Amino acid sequence: MRLLAIALSLNRIGFGLAYLVRPAQAGQGWIGRAAKDPATQVFARGHGARDLALGAGALVALARGGKRAARTWLVAQGIADAVDVGSTLAAGRRLPASGRRFALAMAGASTAVATAAALWLDRSAPD
Repeated sequence: MRLLAIALSLNRIGFGLAYLVRPAQAGQGWIGRAAKDPATQVFARGHGARDLALGAGALVALARGGKRAARTWLVAQGIADAVDVGSTLAAGRRLPASGRRFALAMAGASTAVATAAALWLDRSAPD
């Protein structure tokens, strides 16, 4: 489970960097043509910074062996991903079908992994 938490965090950092550096390209797969709008890119970069921080925070906590801190970062990841699922569902057919399916699969799986890893850390030996 620790390896899954590390993989999830590394994946999140990768997505975060993509949204920060190339928001139009990274966002197009999820939200379509709207990702090319400079105003939309403001939010995409913010989303990228969020993912970069969540992934890096969890990795640092896991590397230091701080289970309580790692749990906190993983719970935060799970909340962020659950909101991504809800937001994607709320937008519905206004998003490209392939992007909507991909986002729901990724965010749904990430929510599950983050939640499972946080629960595993909670049940493992104390800090």
